[in-house]
Amino acid sequence: MAAPVDTLRKLQDYARKAKDVENSIPSTGDSPAYAARLDVAFEELSSQVKEEEKALEQLKANIGDFSIDEPSTDPNERLEQLRVIKAAYTNMTQALPNLPSPDSPLPALLALRNTYKVFKESKDSALITHQKLLEARKRLAQEQADLHDAQLITATLKDRIARLTIEVQEKSQKSPEETAKAMIASQELRRQSLQEETRKLVKALARFIKSHLAALLATEELGGPVVGDLLDVSDEMLAAGFNPRGNAKKSKPQAREVDTKRQRRIDEIWGPHEGAISEGHEREAAAMEMRLLTEDLLNVAVEEGTGAYVTLTRDSAAARFLIRAKVAQFHPRDARKLRLIDFGRELEE
Repeated sequence: MAAPVDTLRKLQDYARKAKDVENSIPSTGDSPAYAARLDVAFEELSSQVKEEEKALEQLKANIGDFSIDEPSTDPNERLEQLRVIKAAYTNMTQALPNLPSPDSPLPALLALRNTYKVFKESKDSALITHQKLLEARKRLAQEQADLHDAQLITATLKDRIARLTIEVQEKSQKSPEETAKAMIASQELRRQSLQEETRKLVKALARFIKSHLAALLATEELGGPVVGDLLDVSDEMLAAGFNPRGNAKKSKPQAREVDTKRQRRIDEIWGPHEGAISEGHEREAAAMEMRLLTEDLLNVAVEEGTGAYVTLTRDSAAARFLIRAKVAQFHPRDARKLRLIDFGRELEE
């Protein structure tokens, strides 16, 4: 046990001497003396490597085919392997450590290399930590937003539960007659509200038909583009008509026979309307037809149910527009019948 203690003491003495030498070395690494010490250290290491390689080759030559890489199955050979290993460890333990001279710059270079390695690893670790911090902050912000939404939903549900609880308590305290009267009053208020909204929607639809849709329907009836393909239609274009290709004809000065022909064309398409529309006005005729058709569809839907059909007198641009807009649909077996699409059934309470 004395050999390991003596070796440890020598290593400690060498560390103290090397530290004293490092403290005495100037801080500038570009001096000629420092460069000379580097050259000397390099030569020492090179010669040491050559000596170790030479000793290794000599050892391999002496050993021959004998190997200790794998344990032998032969007891005698295994015993010889253990003796060789013991002798090698004994020799290494008693031998002095092969260390550079105290004034060698090698310890400083090794320390510098280790320091640089630690610095690089610390820098990489800092970048990784920064990225993880950003991801954690982003995840925290998302979790906070989700928590806020959950709190709002919870508060809304609690408020709804409280209102329903109050309603249930109030209903339980009322007699059946009072409950029935309250329900009738609520339904009456709802009916009046729906009627008011219906009147507003009907007025808005009438304004839309008069200001925008009527001219487009008249254009399609006169052989022009379908509704939506031509958005700017003037009365002059309607008066001149359209050619077989769907393009507007050139307008000409109106004469009495031209007005008569125009009125006859209106009567042929939309039928006679005594006093209902201005003479020679396609826009008003198309608007009148659309209003009548929508009124008939709404009335039959209210009176007979949403599955009831309206019988058409002809294939009009108004009916085709409602079909393209997916507001109405033809009878599956009779194209002369039209009804509104019951798209709001799922929303009924």
